[in-house]
Amino acid sequence: MNESLAQLSQLHFLRPEWFYALVPAVLLYLMLKYRQSTASNWEKAVDSNLLPYLLDNPDGAVSRSPMTLLLVAWLLAVLALAGPVWQKTDQPVHEREDALVILLDLTRSMYATDVKPNRLVRARRKLQDLLNLRNEGVTGLIAFAGDAHVVSPLTDDTDTIASMVPALTPDIMPAPGSQLSPALDRAISLFSDAGVSSGRILIITDEIRDVAEAQARARENRFSYPISVLSVGTVEGAPIPAGETGTGEGYLKDRNGSLVIPKVNRAELAELAAVAGGRYAAMTLTDEDLDYLLAPDPLAVNERFIALERDFDIWREEGPWLLLLLLPLASLAFRRGWLWALVLVCLLPAEKTYAFEWADLWWTRDQQGQIALERNDPETASQLFQDPAWKGAAQYRSEQFQDAAGQFDNIRSPDGRYNLGNAFARQGRLEEALEAYDEALAMNPDHEDALFNRDLVEKLLQQQQQQQQQQQQQDQDQDEQDQQDQEGEPQQQEQAGEDQEQPEDQQPAPEPGEESEQEPQQQQADEDDELDSEEEQALKQWLRRVPDDPGGLLRRKFRAQHEDRLTQGQISRIEGGDW
Repeated sequence: MNESLAQLSQLHFLRPEWFYALVPAVLLYLMLKYRQSTASNWEKAVDSNLLPYLLDNPDGAVSRSPMTLLLVAWLLAVLALAGPVWQKTDQPVHEREDALVILLDLTRSMYATDVKPNRLVRARRKLQDLLNLRNEGVTGLIAFAGDAHVVSPLTDDTDTIASMVPALTPDIMPAPGSQLSPALDRAISLFSDAGVSSGRILIITDEIRDVAEAQARARENRFSYPISVLSVGTVEGAPIPAGETGTGEGYLKDRNGSLVIPKVNRAELAELAAVAGGRYAAMTLTDEDLDYLLAPDPLAVNERFIALERDFDIWREEGPWLLLLLLPLASLAFRRGWLWALVLVCLLPAEKTYAFEWADLWWTRDQQGQIALERNDPETASQLFQDPAWKGAAQYRSEQFQDAAGQFDNIRSPDGRYNLGNAFARQGRLEEALEAYDEALAMNPDHEDALFNRDLVEKLLQQQQQQQQQQQQQDQDQDEQDQQDQEGEPQQQEQAGEDQEQPEDQQPAPEPGEESEQEPQQQQADEDDELDSEEEQALKQWLRRVPDDPGGLLRRKFRAQHEDRLTQGQISRIEGGDW
């Protein structure tokens, strides 16, 4: 008995919003009852005592109207849809053991425009789509050019990886060129460090230049870590725009002055995938390529699942039992004149619908924001982004520093605090900026940008304090001067009277410098104004140095790793070529 009462005390509904459906049911019932009660106008013409003897269906007769039964059926249906629960069942959580490491090519050839807008943008969009499809397993990301660097180790948090994708550009890579074999070594290391004995590698690239080395590493690990290849670009290729960011005038040329036109050798890429036990696909606008590359191996006998170290408590719904009570009521609908009970189905509330634009069919709001940001339209990007980090970055670039500070304030990470300090600094709120930089350094003492900007803002704050002290000192000196002038005024008046009594030619000549006593004061004021103007310009120049590059952290991280490998002799500076 006590156990039953305890269970009933936990009674609640999983979808209580369905109870709003009772409102139209009650209104419909009252409206029909009202129409039934006023359906006949004989009451106005016939005496109430004679009316029962004249009507075929007096009030005492049993009504055959299904309104009451419809209301009961409606109520039972709503209760079932609301999901009544009061008991829990323990459900162990299993997850498919699916480890995937993505290798993203960030060579200069990714700026080629044979696919619009260029290969890099198409590759990043496809990478975002891939991450959205990763509902199970763990995912890692490695960027490679002349050297390979880990962007993210194996993790089940694909949202974190997706937030870093827009910052992946060739200019963050410290070594130019295209070397796939170091990236394969990094991928194997990620699997080993995570204790994963089997997994898959997916390469997103337009070319493989170290074919022999890459195929050798692929053969060694084809059974444990098969490699698939997704190519971006066309067989015909296209020139590479000049400039570090691929937006300069002209096109890239080799040492001989010839135009560089990288072409996609699909046969070579397919051969690597075949050697590595994987699959090859050319990039498409739809998800057909990803569905093919990520599909389970049909030769695998059993898929492996791992039991996570947690249980998932689910509520057991009791609503379906209420549907059994609807069966006898539904059988009455076959009686003559009762088929209009189908109105119940028509009047049930439909699912919510949302307005959408054409672009929403193909890209998420964050992807649309990234496109706007790449078109140098940060104001539009700030309205599209939903991710707080990128929304704040777009607002920062569009000089909406106050709104950007509101976004960064919700991000409790070293980069979030660092960006918050930048937004405060650009508003002139130096003390708050200093506090934000201190929080970033408390989370990550090695955050070089936060340390640099903190010292910068601290110097600016000291300059402001010095200016305030100088201004206070000047005001104090001016007050003392005014007070002395007021005390000496009677003596000056007496002296003036004596001077008037003396002949003009007997009046004392002014001392040198005394004749323009006001001029030095005016000159000092002009110098102070000029100094304030110079200090204001200096302040603006200092604030312009506050960076707004979200990818700067990856750039510095990769550069430090590259220098360490050079120092240890793992690589040489001549590896990888020039583009």
